[in-house]
Amino acid sequence: MAQGTVKWFNAEKGFGFIAQADGGPDV
Repeated sequence: MAQGTVKWFNAEKGFGFIAQADGGPDV
């Protein structure tokens, strides 16, 4: 599981984007 800051999350659809703490690409 990637860890970092949640940038955006759609609880209705069950997915979102995380800004990874290690500076990697957003997932």
